[in-house]
Amino acid sequence: MRTKNHLKTIMALVLLVIPTFNLFACEMSFHLTGPQYSDTRVLPGSTISLQQGEIYNLEVEFTEDHRNCTVPAEDTLFLVDGSKWKTSKTSLALVLEHEINWVEESRYINTSILTFEANKDGSTVLDILRDCRKGGYDESITFMVD
Repeated sequence: MRTKNHLKTIMALVLLVIPTFNLFACEMSFHLTGPQYSDTRVLPGSTISLQQGEIYNLEVEFTEDHRNCTVPAEDTLFLVDGSKWKTSKTSLALVLEHEINWVEESRYINTSILTFEANKDGSTVLDILRDCRKGGYDESITFMVD
């Protein structure tokens, strides 16, 4: 009987703690515009089709959920197939047209528009990373260029 009550107590504590982890993590939303897309919401983990040679805009909205983030939006890392996404890297499958600039919309919301060209055929992974002690952010979007 004692073991059963002990197990119930542990399970209750776990259920109470798990939702708080989400309160500390960063939140990002993505919208894509381009030749075949008109403000299309992109979910992390999804695969999006692009046309080679076309220009696209990926709007990123970063929300600081924990309300006291010490890591600035500018420290968000974007990697294309494991390589830091910069305008100088024209050999990447997705070529960034402009440097990544963030706009502070409010105290807790920052946005950026990433304009890029789908440069090469094939599958390309865009990783979005934020490293902080409160959970950060680690997601990816796969682009299929035809």
